[in-house]
Parts: sequence; C-alpha cells; structure tokens
Amino acid sequence: MFVNSSRWCRGQTVIETLIALPLALTILFSIVYVSRLGVVGERAQIAVRYGGIADFNGPNNAYSGANIYGNLTPQAVPSPCPGPALGAFSDSAPFPGPTSAPFWQPDSQYPASGTCNGAVFGLGGAQFLASHYFSGTAVTATAGIAVPGYIQTAIGEQSHTVNAAETFVHAATPGVIMYCSMEVRNRVNGAITASGSSDPPTPIPAGSTPSPPPPDNNGVCR
Repeated sequence: MFVNSSRWCRGQTVIETLIALPLALTILFSIVYVSRLGVVGERAQIAVRYGGIADFNGPNNAYSGANIYGNLTPQAVPSPCPGPALGAFSDSAPFPGPTSAPFWQPDSQYPASGTCNGAVFGLGGAQFLASHYFSGTAVTATAGIAVPGYIQTAIGEQSHTVNAAETFVHAATPGVIMYCSMEVRNRVNGAITASGSSDPPTPIPAGSTPSPPPPDNNGVCR
C-alpha cells in the first residue's frame, strides 16, 4: 500500500508547533518579566543613593547657617536623615524628563516606599575636636511587581518585592558637632547671642527648628 508521506509530515509539524510554541512564548515573556524586575530594582538603587547623597546635602540645609541657628538648643541628634527619592521609580521629581511607561514602574498594589535611620558616632579623642564626629544614614527603598499568571506556578509566587539598602557616612554637620561638644555649642551660642545674654536672631533662618537641650548626649557621641 502506498502512503503519502507529505500528509504525515504536515501533521507532525502541527504537533511540534503545539508543543514548542507555548514553551517558547513562556520563555520569551519570562525574559520580559525579568527585564522589568531588573529595571525596577535598578531604580530602587538610584532612589536610595540619591536620598543618601544628594538629598542629604541639598534641601536639608545640612551644612548651612540655618543648621547652626536651629541647633543652638538641640533636643535630639540633629542629623538629617532623608528617605529615598521615590520619584526614581517613575522618572518624576527630583529627576527631569517624562514619566516612565507604567510597565516599567512598580504595580499600584505594591507601591514604592522607603525609610531612613540615622545615627551619630565618633572616633574618640577630645570633645572639642569636631573632626572625629560622623553622621551615618541607612536608607532603604522597597517596591513590588505582580508575577504574571503564566509563570506563577513555576516560581510559586504571586508577586516579587524589590529591596535596596545602603549605608552612608557623612561628615558631621554643624548641629551634630554642637550636639556632641558642649564646649563648641557654648562658644557658638556666645558668639551668636552676644555671650549668651540675648536670644538668637528672630526669625531664625528657614530650615531651623530650635528645641530644648538634651539631658545627656554622652551615650550617643562617643
């Protein structure tokens, strides 16, 4: 009996396509998902670094006359601790340019968030030596994206969270120096307020918030 082999070949191609095409598409879209995850993760790192460097030195007036006036009578460690620049996730402020396409942003059900924890520490030595005081900030950024349904079973997750964390060390601000060294604070206060006999200038420069002095700062500035 004669068998038409071309008919069998055509049928075999259809079967192979039905098996290979879903697998190929799953791999392709999984690569797209991983790319998206990588972009969101990179933006988390940018947000953390911008907050720990540019924001620390910029809008917080960390190294300014306002910082000196505002910390003549500090209550707590007057070290700025700006959070991450969450605008990095959407290419909005503080960054110039158009807003990023939604696909490359975190999903609305897993919005971006961030924290900052600050501390002050010293390297020892005489209290009046301001050069051995430092400020530390630990900045974190978190965001999430939903895992596509076609790969949820494979990886066993419905969402993926991106975390970025960095610790930064900064030169001590004037307020930190005045907080850690009572001698420096008294000398600055005396110079600004005519030997401490009068109140500081009114109004105090913007970016300052005077408060009662701390009862004890020896446990912080060592």
